[in-house]
Amino acid sequence: MRKHTSLARAASALTVLLGLSMLAAPAPTAHAEDTGTTLTTLYDAQGTSTIGSIGSSLPIGPTVLTETLDIPTSNIIDGTLPIPSQQVQFNALGFIPIRATVSLVQVGPITGTLRPGTVPRSNAVTANVHYTIRLSNVKALIFGIWTPMFVGDNCRTAAPVDITVKTPDGQTFNVFSGGPVAGTYTIGDFTGCSAFFIPGVGSLAINAMVPGSNNTIALQLSNGRYPA
Repeated sequence: MRKHTSLARAASALTVLLGLSMLAAPAPTAHAEDTGTTLTTLYDAQGTSTIGSIGSSLPIGPTVLTETLDIPTSNIIDGTLPIPSQQVQFNALGFIPIRATVSLVQVGPITGTLRPGTVPRSNAVTANVHYTIRLSNVKALIFGIWTPMFVGDNCRTAAPVDITVKTPDGQTFNVFSGGPVAGTYTIGDFTGCSAFFIPGVGSLAINAMVPGSNNTIALQLSNGRYPA
């Protein structure tokens, strides 16, 4: 009963949000640099993340991963992976087309480890990073017109999303040339998604659609090189 009540409230919030939108709608080979105890390498990075709750794919990159390895411990101690904003599209309540601009803002450095892999005489990498996910330009297709849903400029995950990727079993990672990495992650609740003057309605509607644990990410790292 509690679950049905929660879904009913979420559906009601989405209805209010869509109603507000309708009011505004118009008529119908690699090198690396050894600095003594650390090794900083750049990789080209490109891949895809699938957001399971809405059945939508988010392109990742092309971008550049910068990673610093502590040589004595084989630990990744620093790194960045800027992700360009992308537009995603999905159906709300199963039949209302929604599209939004998704931005991932990195929080803190990339950390991880480089260890022997499952393939003999190979390496495997594990890396962890946190991102705040922001939504903007959220629109619904109403009467054939993409109409703003007015979630405001501060619609974001309440807590940074924790993403861990690693070399898949049977694959290998080369510190110079890169390799594939993949993982799963959870998207938590959103906050700050205001609909006009009604705080919380936008967040409730977004939280009825987007958060979930069945999200995947897969990246291909290549063209390892050292910074100039």
